[in-house]
Formats: sequence, C-alpha cells, structure tokens
Amino acid sequence: MLTYYREYISRFLKAGVSGYLLKKTVGSDLIAALRAINRGELYLHSSITSEVVAGYLGKDRQTMVEDPYEKLTDREKQVLKLIAEGYTHKKMAELLNISVKTVIAHQTNISEKLDIHGRSGLLKFAIQRGIIKITQ
Repeated sequence: MLTYYREYISRFLKAGVSGYLLKKTVGSDLIAALRAINRGELYLHSSITSEVVAGYLGKDRQTMVEDPYEKLTDREKQVLKLIAEGYTHKKMAELLNISVKTVIAHQTNISEKLDIHGRSGLLKFAIQRGIIKITQ
C-alpha cells in the first residue's frame, strides 16, 4: 500500500516539507516529530521511512516511474533547451562547438528517449518541465 503513495510523498519532500506523519500518529511519535522539526530536522513516520529510502536508492524499480528526462545526457539536455528556444541546427552547432550532424544526432536521441517526435512536441515538453519559461 505504501508503494502507492511513493510519488505522493516524494512530491511533498521535493516541495520542502519538514515532516510526514500518518493520520494515526499519536502520543510520543507526534511529540518526537514536533521536536525534530523544531530542531530543523526532517521527520518521517517510521512506517514510511524504509519506503522512502528504497525509493531514493532506486530499489523496487518495478513500482517506480522512471523520469524520461533523466535518461538524457547533459549534452542532450543542452540541445533540448536550445531546440525549445528556437535555435536552428546550425546555430546550435556554433553555440555548442559541435557539428550540425552531431546536433541532429542528439535531437534524434532525445526524440527516441522521450518518445516525442517533432520540434513542437519537444517545445511543449520543455515548457511543461520548466526547462524554458514563456514570458509575456
């Protein structure tokens, strides 16, 4: 059952919460949580700690949803950002000091890894992920 909540808990932790308790938490656990948070520490209820650690260490991969963006190399992430910003292959090659063919190869790899084909799809992905921001 806790595996179901892994992403839910992960979102809270990434957002910067100081602790996570279950509804049934009472007494000494509640006091321990408040004291830990008051000291600036993170507090997780004991029944979810092993689940969170397993997720952090990458165990139980069948239940984890892999982020396709993390499959990209650093160079592919750079190329994706430049594509989303509207640069041509030639300009990207100049900026990254690589050949146009290499830029195209990176774009092909990005499309395959993300399963997104076409510049418009890559642009949409980049906006949704916050890789680029739209200013008005």
